[in-house]
Amino acid sequence: MFSRLMRIIKGGDRRKERRVPIRVPATMNGFAGRVTDLSLGGCGFYTNEGDVLEVGETVAAQLMPPHEEPVEIPALVVGQDDEGMVYCIAFTRVDPMVFDRLQDLIVHQALGGHEQAG
Repeated sequence: MFSRLMRIIKGGDRRKERRVPIRVPATMNGFAGRVTDLSLGGCGFYTNEGDVLEVGETVAAQLMPPHEEPVEIPALVVGQDDEGMVYCIAFTRVDPMVFDRLQDLIVHQALGGHEQAG
């Protein structure tokens, strides 16, 4: 099962943690949007209204998985993608309970999303 999971989660980038594509509603400092990919160390974030975050800005990230309580994580805006549409968010402090919830969300999305497509 672990090898199957690792094939599903995209590799090939230089990040410390591997990211899985995901679509989860979220807010960063109150700006509504969605998470585009997620790892245990951070996420990609796209704002719904074109709101602007600044690189270096500390944010209160709130991920809102369907049918679950929101996941709140302190984070930092560390960059943007090449098109300037997706913000690169690094989690700055992940306590054990949040770590477990992130891990469950990543595994569920990787396996669940893959199985639905097949």
